[in-house]
Amino acid sequence: MLYLVTHYWIWLAAAFVVGAVTPLLADKFGWAADLENYWVSRVGVVLAVAVVLVAAQLASGKAELMLEAGVGLVIAYFVGGLAGGVAPGLLPVRFEGWWVGLFATGLILAVFGITTLPKLEPDLRERVAEVMKDAGADPLNFDVVGRDVLMPADLGSDKVRADLGEQILKVPGVRRVAAVDELSGAALAAKTVAKLQAEVEAKAKAEAEAAAQAAAAKEAEAKEAEAKAMAAMDAAQKRAAKAKAEAEAKEAAAKAAAEAAAKEAAAKEAAAKQAAEQAAAEEAAKKAADEAVAKQAAVKPAAPAAEIKTASATGELPVATTQDCQGRVSSLVAAEKINFERRSAVIDKASQPLLGKLAAAIKQCPAVTIEVAGYTDAAGKKSANVALSKRRAEAVVASLTKAGIGSVKLVAEGYGSAKPVASNDTAEGRAQNRRIEFVVK
Repeated sequence: MLYLVTHYWIWLAAAFVVGAVTPLLADKFGWAADLENYWVSRVGVVLAVAVVLVAAQLASGKAELMLEAGVGLVIAYFVGGLAGGVAPGLLPVRFEGWWVGLFATGLILAVFGITTLPKLEPDLRERVAEVMKDAGADPLNFDVVGRDVLMPADLGSDKVRADLGEQILKVPGVRRVAAVDELSGAALAAKTVAKLQAEVEAKAKAEAEAAAQAAAAKEAEAKEAEAKAMAAMDAAQKRAAKAKAEAEAKEAAAKAAAEAAAKEAAAKEAAAKQAAEQAAAEEAAKKAADEAVAKQAAVKPAAPAAEIKTASATGELPVATTQDCQGRVSSLVAAEKINFERRSAVIDKASQPLLGKLAAAIKQCPAVTIEVAGYTDAAGKKSANVALSKRRAEAVVASLTKAGIGSVKLVAEGYGSAKPVASNDTAEGRAQNRRIEFVVK
């Protein structure tokens, strides 16, 4: 009733005005009748019927807004009648025209039922759905009957339902929150449609993941074949280089042997000639022999060739450029997606392998800054979406930091529903907009 008074006071004010004008008109046109206590019984019967109907509806947990509004308008009419009857001295139960004003009040109730009543339940349903969505619950898993909110038993534990019920009771217009075994009618249909849509999205996601895995397998096979071809080419080049080096060594050895033989022949010829020329003088020959011995002693063997040492490889992976780092991280995020629990910043366990791949790729990056940007779809409040995207980005940063990313600095940012990559009018588009992006700076 307080909800009607504060939000739909104009109808109550109209009934009050009708009640105030009725005794004045009755006095002017002579509708008054001296029938003491005659109308008291009628008023009592009307009020008794209204009280019985309201009690029956409250007992069933499905209070009708039309009945509630009718009782409020009748009360406003009687209050107006008391206020208007002060001047002519007429009470609502002492004149025939009382029924004329009550009929006008009924017309006000009819106009209320046509213009305003259809908006009450949809308005409450929309605001309650917003509360459930902010609380992380399914915004379709409830029903509204009049101003009562019905929650199914499968919504969660008793504590979860109690906490959620307290939040729903704070919504203006909600009278009470009741639990039911299961939903029915439009609420059940909406819930069923949402479930079917979720199944379709899950199937599409599974097919996309299978296609991505198949593409990754083909790419791995191509890289393996390329590596084998490169290894075979390197082996052939090494064999050719070894054969060339052996041929050059043999050629050098043969040339050195020929030069040594020529020198030895020339030396013998010079020694014979010298011996013939100095045969006459023993001292000259001895001197020549001594000189020959001195010369022979002065001749030193050639120094061995210096040993060539080759530095061994370190085996460390080369540091990637900023552009290569962006490409590796973007390709991983494009192939797979980081998923979270519904309306939560908790990372899905199925996304942990992808986070491991991202950490391995980032470790090869130079000392750069990488912005981890979180995005959501356009459903819900803008401020709530920005906060949720920020928490999800921070969760990814925390997970990568635990994996050890070296000198790379990670910065978490949340942009909510900004920069959509697809339309928010379809479930598939909203799923694409809920994403995590990496920007290497």
